[in-house]
Amino acid sequence: MAISQVGNELQEVDFGELVRSIAQGIADGQRALDLSSIKTLQVLANTPVEIIPEVSEVIVPEPFQVAVPVSGQPPVWVTGARVQASASEPVQMSALQAGLLPTFYQFTEADIQLKVSIQLREAEETDTDGNKSSGIFAFASHVNFRTQNTYSYAVDAAASVNVTMKPVPPSIRVQPTIVTVNALGAKPTVSINS
Repeated sequence: MAISQVGNELQEVDFGELVRSIAQGIADGQRALDLSSIKTLQVLANTPVEIIPEVSEVIVPEPFQVAVPVSGQPPVWVTGARVQASASEPVQMSALQAGLLPTFYQFTEADIQLKVSIQLREAEETDTDGNKSSGIFAFASHVNFRTQNTYSYAVDAAASVNVTMKPVPPSIRVQPTIVTVNALGAKPTVSINS
């Protein structure tokens, strides 16, 4: 669109229609975001990953000698310790079972800022019953480039829309309940000999 047409395009937009279009656009955007998160949830449920469910750490004694700074003294044994770590075999599960959930976003605010030029004029008005009244009325029009150039009116933009989008927790119906059943029987006992 050429710059000279911007003022004409804005003049043709009814304010109520502008607000409705923005609200509809936000609603369409919200629906698209929600459906995208649901599709991501389905992909995560069908994506296999290998997870290491358990890491064991065992503290074992490891004594060592420390030299004594006094000459002629033998080194001293100090009780030390070392941590030995071992991982269990990887288990295959879905990315959803592993705890990965899609992020849901929600539009929380939408601000519409319009810059208009307001003029007070004496005019005559006729209501729907045909009654005439006269007085001083306020008239508003968009700020266009002709007004800006003719009257040295400083304006950065004729209209702007600010939208704030924030992450929100998923709906409780979307987030699945995971039930883990231990079918291995009794847990093995670990004994440490001293």
